[in-house]
Amino acid sequence: MKRLLIAVIFTLVLIVGACSGEADSDTVSSEELSEQISQLESDKEQLEEEVENLKEENKALQSQGINEDVAEEQEQEIESMKEENEALQTEIETLEEENDEVINENEDLINQVANLEKELSSIESESEAQVAKEDSAEDNIDEEETDNAAENGDVPKEWELALESAYTYAEIMSMSKAGIYDQLVSEYGENFPPEAAQYAVDNIEWDWNANALESAKTYRDMMSMSNAAVYDQLVSEYGEQFTAEEAQYAVDNLD
Repeated sequence: MKRLLIAVIFTLVLIVGACSGEADSDTVSSEELSEQISQLESDKEQLEEEVENLKEENKALQSQGINEDVAEEQEQEIESMKEENEALQTEIETLEEENDEVINENEDLINQVANLEKELSSIESESEAQVAKEDSAEDNIDEEETDNAAENGDVPKEWELALESAYTYAEIMSMSKAGIYDQLVSEYGENFPPEAAQYAVDNIEWDWNANALESAKTYRDMMSMSNAAVYDQLVSEYGEQFTAEEAQYAVDNLD
């Protein structure tokens, strides 16, 4: 019996020592602490069973009139095991507190990550708004420069050439105003600067409804498209880029 108790106590000392070492480490996880607590509680239950068994043996010895020294020795063993049991209970409570601290730290980290994500999203939104504002300001400057040049009659030669090209595209290819602008600035087209192309489409005088109607007839006659399909092609940003009003005029006036 004593050998069994000594072995149990020695094992508990090793477990408590290991648990103490792990508790001091910053890398102890909540799962490891929970396992340690479960193991200590199991050992505590075993000690309680041993205490109860010794109490029963002690009572039996006393009732049989066995030597008082033997009974006293067992009583001392019972007290010693009670103290060990109390120490285990204290260790369990300590580990539970450490486990709660680890859980709270994890929750704090999760909250910090969520706050950082919100801040990052806010910064990205502000950055996008600033870029959009700068782009809008640049467009306004370009338009003002175009308007000022036209009002002063001081039009660069390149702008005049862009306007001539715009008339050519409008007359020969029946293009829309937006389509002509893209063609004028395209590196695969005329490759004019944006200011020259903007001057051209702002100053060209043309019947865009007529161009839309010509394009609609081409799609219907050469590709056998329905009116709805023709309309979609006329307003598409990947197609002719006419306005909705111009496209509707075209389909309404197809023969």
